[in-house]
Amino acid sequence: MYARAAAAGLLGLLSGCYNYLPLTTPQPQPGTRVAADLTDSGTAVLARYLGPNVGSVDGRLLTFTGQDLGLSVLVVRNRNGIEHYWKGETVTLPRGDIATVRERKLSIGRSVLLFAAGVGGSVALMAAFGVINVGSSGSGNAPPTQ
Repeated sequence: MYARAAAAGLLGLLSGCYNYLPLTTPQPQPGTRVAADLTDSGTAVLARYLGPNVGSVDGRLLTFTGQDLGLSVLVVRNRNGIEHYWKGETVTLPRGDIATVRERKLSIGRSVLLFAAGVGGSVALMAAFGVINVGSSGSGNAPPTQ
């Protein structure tokens, strides 16, 4: 029973919620997860590398200089919202083709809410299938008097 509860807790921790926020430092560290939003001209220039109509590129930061941004790409998002997943291929984006760079940050409030909902749902399912007993152990009747 405790193993299942621990597994549910671990699953909740692994499925956190994230936001993309403006960079907090002028020189982010390599390995930071970032999203680069492309300019209109950047979308056109980089189409042969990223695919047509790409609006943003998401990945792990490799280099960040005044001239370019090197990423290990995980996701490219088209301007219409369609996402294409990559396997960490390296792409260099010229700074002139980038409109904004945002950093991925854990959203504590939303993650706690997701975790609580996951644990509550797991407990409810285990109770529904009789894995755990959440009711009182008595019959509900008063004890006999003498």
